[in-house]
Amino acid sequence: MKAQTFLQLPPQLVEDSASNNGSSVAGDCFDDDFLSDAGRESPSNADSLAEDSDDEAVAVSSADMARLRAMSYDRSRDRRCDCDEDDDNSHNTNDSRDQSRTRPRTRQRPQLRIQDVDLALDMGGDNGGDGAGAYQPLVSILPRGTKPVRLVGEGAANAVFEIKLPPGSRVGAQFQGKLLRVAKAPVLGRAPTSSDYYLRQQEFFIREIQPHLGEHAVSQELVVLHKSGIVDDLNAMLRDMNHQRKPKFQGSFIGHASWGFLVEDMRPNGDDGSILIEFKPKWLLQSPSAPKGAIRCRQCALELRNYLKTPGSKSPRPERRPCPIALANPDCPQQVASPFRIAPQLSALQDDARVQAILDKIIHHKAIQKLRECQKSLDHVGPLLPPTNLDFVVAMTLRDCTCFALVPSNDDEEIKLRFGDFDFKDPEKKFNHWRGTEQDLIEGGFYTADWVVCGDSYYHPPSLCSLEWSGKPRTGDAVILLMEDNTTTHNRPSSYQNNGFPSSAKTGKTVYRHSTDLAVLQKGLEPFKRERGGVQSDSIYNNPLRCDPRRG
Repeated sequence: MKAQTFLQLPPQLVEDSASNNGSSVAGDCFDDDFLSDAGRESPSNADSLAEDSDDEAVAVSSADMARLRAMSYDRSRDRRCDCDEDDDNSHNTNDSRDQSRTRPRTRQRPQLRIQDVDLALDMGGDNGGDGAGAYQPLVSILPRGTKPVRLVGEGAANAVFEIKLPPGSRVGAQFQGKLLRVAKAPVLGRAPTSSDYYLRQQEFFIREIQPHLGEHAVSQELVVLHKSGIVDDLNAMLRDMNHQRKPKFQGSFIGHASWGFLVEDMRPNGDDGSILIEFKPKWLLQSPSAPKGAIRCRQCALELRNYLKTPGSKSPRPERRPCPIALANPDCPQQVASPFRIAPQLSALQDDARVQAILDKIIHHKAIQKLRECQKSLDHVGPLLPPTNLDFVVAMTLRDCTCFALVPSNDDEEIKLRFGDFDFKDPEKKFNHWRGTEQDLIEGGFYTADWVVCGDSYYHPPSLCSLEWSGKPRTGDAVILLMEDNTTTHNRPSSYQNNGFPSSAKTGKTVYRHSTDLAVLQKGLEPFKRERGGVQSDSIYNNPLRCDPRRG
């Protein structure tokens, strides 16, 4: 049997807390691109670490206690990353600044002595006091009798709930304005979720996310669920509303565990006029392994692939999604710069100057710029031949986080912008997925396509990428995505001349063939159809920089 120790945790008020990962104006933040859920890590099945004990003592293994102490030590350090643009020039009077403040690129961990971590846990990483130096516990204890109020949101691996503490609870202030985030299990009745899952996620957050994003990262706090009885109540709620959940999440439930996370509730507060804008910034720079001739950024190429291969409501047309490299980019071409792309639900208010100004502030926010710098500093290679190091894993995590922008009703107040959804992605499960996706985008022509051909008609690709509208007019062979119905996808480029298409016999083309539901796709592409007979369209999609397929 594992050695156990009892962790006594008096109630503490935590000043800083975390993101809700919940509902918003902009949509469901748990929806990654619909092809990627299978690669998300699920919690392991292992024995619960909690055992019967008195109300205020929680049984924790010695190994877990050591990990908690180490996390407290890490959080107490002023750890910085290479992408930090604040070099303290305005305050630096000592050229020999402590180098331990700079985050080592090799991710080597300091060797901790047990007395060091004991002190770090006892002192909370600081000597106490008020303001930013106040004691902040790593772990809270959920009181017995706490009940779920509603499901806020769910993904493949986690679910987030609004909770209500029992009346008269003496720790009510500690949980005020926070939501409960817990790991899911495939079916009910399975083995308890291991403590390792929760501690590993928290270690990743404290050691690999907070040093990069600082105040822009939504903090999260471990919470002990032992003896609260809430997991059964959560699953009862999910059972009762199972028919209302998304089909891909129906039948999934919460794993019995002694741990969870408390995250800050970012939802607008009642009727005060505030709103929440929520979106995924994704790849804020072009993929380092994208082909040199790419006229589409990595995310726009992915959105194009998803739509063309599976057209319909499940995969919205790419031009309705934001182009990531247009965010926080003052040089973005005006054709793709509409701030309403991050909040399509507000598109009916495009003539509202206030709403436009709010969205402009969000897409040019300093936090978006910081996220871009971190993505750049952590990956110089790209996912086609990804390096097997932690830097790359963190970079991919930062490319899949969610942005929460809480907009107050008073224009004089600042927009509260935070990033969340930083689950650790197991490299053994994700590297092949990342590599395979990049290879498909390259070899399928989605980065470089000038035209989409269905039957005998040419269509402008249904994307609005900053790269498509930048640079000089394209010359050379036109790159074609030939969409075919009920055929085997070749995904191989081939050159042909006058193969039944409306082009001259001398025109060379590079063709990538793909299968799809052709009837549904053609209906969706109708607004993008290329005008025939030399008639110039005034449509936004008529891009003069694109290769002309008639050019020979």
